[in-house]
Amino acid sequence: MRAVACHTNGGIIFSDGKAEDNEDLQGRVKTFIFSQDGSKIAWIKGGQVHLAESPDWTKIGSLKHPRAQEICFSSQGNYLAVWESYVKTTDQSQVQPNLSVYDVCGKKLLKAFFQQSQINWEPQWTHDETIFARNVTNEVHFYKADDLQNIAVKKILPKVRSFSLSPSTQNHHVTFFVPGAKGSPAYVHLYRYPNFQDTTSALANKSFFKADSVTTLWNKQSTACLLLTAAEVDKSGTSYYGEQMLFYLNIQGDSTRITFTASTVPYIPQHESPAAPWAKAKSGNIHSVCWSPNGQEFFAVYGTMPSKATMFNQKCEVVAEFGEGARNTVSVNPVGNIVLVGGFGNISPRYEMWDIKLNKKIGETECPDTTHHSWSPCGQYLLTSTCYARLKVNNGYKVWHYTAVLQQETSHEELYEASWVPCPDAAQPFAISTKPVSGISSSTAVASKQRYIPPSQRGGKGIVGATNTEKKFLSQMDNPPKEEAPQQLSKAALKNKKKREAAKKKREEEGKDETSKQSTGSASTEPGIQSCGSNVELTGNPEKDKKIRNIKKKLNAIAKLKGELESGKTLEKDQLEKIATEEKLMKDLEDLVI
Repeated sequence: MRAVACHTNGGIIFSDGKAEDNEDLQGRVKTFIFSQDGSKIAWIKGGQVHLAESPDWTKIGSLKHPRAQEICFSSQGNYLAVWESYVKTTDQSQVQPNLSVYDVCGKKLLKAFFQQSQINWEPQWTHDETIFARNVTNEVHFYKADDLQNIAVKKILPKVRSFSLSPSTQNHHVTFFVPGAKGSPAYVHLYRYPNFQDTTSALANKSFFKADSVTTLWNKQSTACLLLTAAEVDKSGTSYYGEQMLFYLNIQGDSTRITFTASTVPYIPQHESPAAPWAKAKSGNIHSVCWSPNGQEFFAVYGTMPSKATMFNQKCEVVAEFGEGARNTVSVNPVGNIVLVGGFGNISPRYEMWDIKLNKKIGETECPDTTHHSWSPCGQYLLTSTCYARLKVNNGYKVWHYTAVLQQETSHEELYEASWVPCPDAAQPFAISTKPVSGISSSTAVASKQRYIPPSQRGGKGIVGATNTEKKFLSQMDNPPKEEAPQQLSKAALKNKKKREAAKKKREEEGKDETSKQSTGSASTEPGIQSCGSNVELTGNPEKDKKIRNIKKKLNAIAKLKGELESGKTLEKDQLEKIATEEKLMKDLEDLVI
């Protein structure tokens, strides 16, 4: 199992105990990041950017950047970009550029750029680190990675919002996104680098409406990409979170919209029944999308809750489905044989592990208070963490085996981030076992799972006909509600209560005969069914009596519904809700009579 690096209020701590004596890693650290191969680490502390290299995290240098906010490595860790907050002087001119790019091995500054916005500030490199690119107003500039003084290729594209450079080692490709304007659609064009001077040279393109932003997800082989579009407002009013669409593009020129319907016949594994409910239509948001490491399949979690999880091939056909549930996340391990489907964030945290080849569930568990999660480099363990300031209690991280068994638990006073130390070579094939391994029990206190019962329905006075519900995933029945202790009244309130009860008793005794006649004439219920308010007399006040008659009419209707319920008739939801108002109506009636 690889080491875990934790960013805490005391600095950066490694679970294997390395770099304990490195004072630069101790104290108030702003943020940290590893290179993709795990050979280097960079962090911001005290107005400087520090760098160290594995295996012992020996410091290799530091850079003075008093306003540093963000850092990122190139694909192989040979270059480092530092973004500082954009500051202007009183005459509205900036003192100096705020985006610096360094050659880590050569220990020199390659160039400093002006980058005002922190959104999409990161420059992009190809995986072989031969090309460097960044977005400027109406243009995208491409450089040789080791020479940033001269622009190698420039793409001039009015209103270009974003671009995406493929993570390739040769035959590089790039996409450009331009949002729609004045009734014209938004579009994405896919080009082979550097042949994008003319729109006719685009390998693939896709235009669409209702898109303010696009997230481009390349497969590992850089032969295809997914476009997840997002509109901030759903004009149909069906979703508070806006509207999303998913498109597939490849370098052969194919472009398809994935509509999540049963329009195509899916591939059915031999061990599955052809009668299984495959690929039924599911409307709603697209919660999560990811590629399999082999680049041949991709996964999506979509639809209104309970959402669906589905695997597609490169023809955008359904290959397998993983049931429905409260999920908003999908993630494939680095080996590509296990997929995690779970719910995090605004959903009660839990996850399921599935064997992709057999389409079989391996295990599932709840992971309370989880704010972040990630696969281990070997693909056999999952790291979940509870981080500050999303949650200020139970900060720490847990390591789970892929069979959903807890292996390790570590607590911290304040944990800002926890991540595995990268190691791409650790992703080696392994045989999946459905037999749970030995583990430990969590010592973290969790919130009560008891269902909330409104005060008016406590003590067994719930809605007539309503039944207890089961836990959606763990099949645990809700605990029966406990009766509340009687309310303690003050001396003055107790005295007033006794006066009201005495006055009420006196009126009942004086008007007993008259009340009996009124109840006989006003009751409209079926024989044998008596309204709870049938014995209430009128007060002589025209306004109060009008309200009393209306309430008695409603109580008579409730009494009739209760009779139908007792006889075995199934009532509608609104009828059950009407029965639930009986207690409130009786209280209103009592207040009018007193």
